[in-house]
Amino acid sequence: MKVFISLDMEGISGISEWEDVIPGRRHYEAGRRLLTLDVNAAIEGALEAGATQIIVNESHGPMNNLILEELHPAADVIRGFFKPLCMMQGIDENCDAAFFVGYHGKAGTGEAVLNHTLSGLAIHRLILNGKEVGEAGLNAAIAGAFHVPVVLVTGDEQTAREVEEDIPGVYTVAVKSGITGLSSLALHPQRAREQIRRRAKEALLNRSTVKPIQQQEENTLVVEFTRSQFATAVSWMPGVELLEGRTIRYTGKNVAEMMPVLQAMLLVTGQVNRMITGV
Repeated sequence: MKVFISLDMEGISGISEWEDVIPGRRHYEAGRRLLTLDVNAAIEGALEAGATQIIVNESHGPMNNLILEELHPAADVIRGFFKPLCMMQGIDENCDAAFFVGYHGKAGTGEAVLNHTLSGLAIHRLILNGKEVGEAGLNAAIAGAFHVPVVLVTGDEQTAREVEEDIPGVYTVAVKSGITGLSSLALHPQRAREQIRRRAKEALLNRSTVKPIQQQEENTLVVEFTRSQFATAVSWMPGVELLEGRTIRYTGKNVAEMMPVLQAMLLVTGQVNRMITGV
């Protein structure tokens, strides 16, 4: 049984501020260890449920945050930012289930810890087929394109509520509850990891009760950027329509095939931001 794990960092046990998740900041090394241990807990639960192959895709920031020497040896790891499926690189039709570990709420989600959608710099809102989604909702749709159910999501309480609406039947673990978006009331990491291990096992054993996100014949992605210049530059890409100052629309047959285009949009916005700010 093959399990795919996409990991992020903002929703990891004990993490509450940007100092915890940005390389070089004062708490980042401690955050890396918390990340690795949460992922290990999910791996242990998967193994207890009978997993025989586990692929972990690093999906936060530079996407090379895990402490590899401390990662559970049963897992193989995909690292690095430059990959077409971004947070879902490595998923395929042979996967029996997917876990999202350490995920966070979409931009503007109440007091969700460090909430944003893909890029706090560039994206204000992301709307897939008429519904605003965060990273979990978008990535669950990509998993659905490969007929893979997302059976487990861990993060804060606000994120758990978000994904329970987006992914019917999903198993969740709320390792903390956001207070201001930059603070939280957190479970002790050991207790949080025990919950992750138990729920991962339970989710995988009951994976047949969680259905992959159903695919549509045509999919529309509307992106509202934080700057009009980002939308203008992105609208020059083939197949992308400028709707108004900060908003574009892109349509495709398959959400997974659309992801590399969205990834390219983010690369374009990064370059435009350097032109605007000089940094």
